[in-house]
Amino acid sequence: MSSYKQISVEETKEMISSDIYLLDIRDKASYSSSHISGAIHVSNESIDEFVANADKDKKTIIYCYKGISSRDAAQYFFDIGFKDVFSMQGGYEMWIDSDV
Repeated sequence: MSSYKQISVEETKEMISSDIYLLDIRDKASYSSSHISGAIHVSNESIDEFVANADKDKKTIIYCYKGISSRDAAQYFFDIGFKDVFSMQGGYEMWIDSDV
């Protein structure tokens, strides 16, 4: 059974310059305070609109706080038809700690 894939912060940095979706699923205040450049905030309120307008063939990287919630979100996106979905291991906290 196919599924989403785990991706490291380093691999995310390498892919970030290509044409991808980078989805931040943290709460709105956290996203507003700080996020990875180019990230799109997706919440329960905005997910339907994002999915309706998204290219499901485009690589999609999802991150949360610590890389736990993003796994469930990545599986959800895969299950609804997104082809190339990744969950960023360690989440935003690891991104910050990696001296971007």
